Parts: sequence; structure tokens; C-alpha cells
Amino acid sequence: MQDFIRDAAAKLGIGEDQAAGATGGLLDLVKQYADPGDMSEMLQKVPGAADLMGKGDSGGGGGLLGALGSALGGDTGKALGAVDMLQKTGLDLDKLGGLADMFKQYIEPLLGSDLLKSLLAKVPALTDLLK
Repeated sequence: MQDFIRDAAAKLGIGEDQAAGATGGLLDLVKQYADPGDMSEMLQKVPGAADLMGKGDSGGGGGLLGALGSALGGDTGKALGAVDMLQKTGLDLDKLGGLADMFKQYIEPLLGSDLLKSLLAKVPALTDLLK
């Protein structure tokens, strides 16, 4: 994972701490909605991923989008809450999308397309970030 963080930071022009926090936020988001078995399998297949979890700013409170997402519920609510959580990393949506796309490309060979599709199907807001 450290190689991914270093490469993502360099390509996106951000600090490694910011790249690690945003990647941790993506992983926390996936964990929030993914099937526990799929998540466990992903963490086994992606060395270092578990170490990044909890480093994204996905804590309580949340901003306006998070509050609106909670009120709306359903897929729309999840999408708004996810965007709110990821924006707390300090990255704009273009850089978040770039990071999400790079992360997908990084983990796909490790996970295989079936597991990746299963994970992404549970987190539509993440799929929306992908280019």
C-alpha cells in the first residue's frame, strides 16, 4: 500500500499523508456498506489496507451533506453522506475521483474482477467517483 500512496500522492500533486487519509476514507466507506465477507477477503488480499482504515476523517458530526444524507436515507442519502465524508479529506472531487480510479486499478489485479464488482455494487457513491 505504501507504494500506492507514494504514487497517488505524486500523480495527484498532494502529500502522502493526504493520500493515505483519503485512501483510508475510501476503505472506511467500502467497509460501511460492503458485505462483511467480501470486506474481509479484500483486506486479506490487499496488504496494508487494514492499516489505513480509520485514518480517513469519517468520524461523527458531518457537514451539511452528511446531515442531508442521513435525513434522506436510501441510496441518495448514502451517496451524499459518502461525498461529505470524502470531502473532509481536503481533496476536491476531481482529485478524489482520480484517487478512487487509481485505487480501483491498483486493487483489481489483487482482488479479481468478481470481488471488485461485488464491493463496488454495494457502494454506488464510490462508483460515481470513478472515471
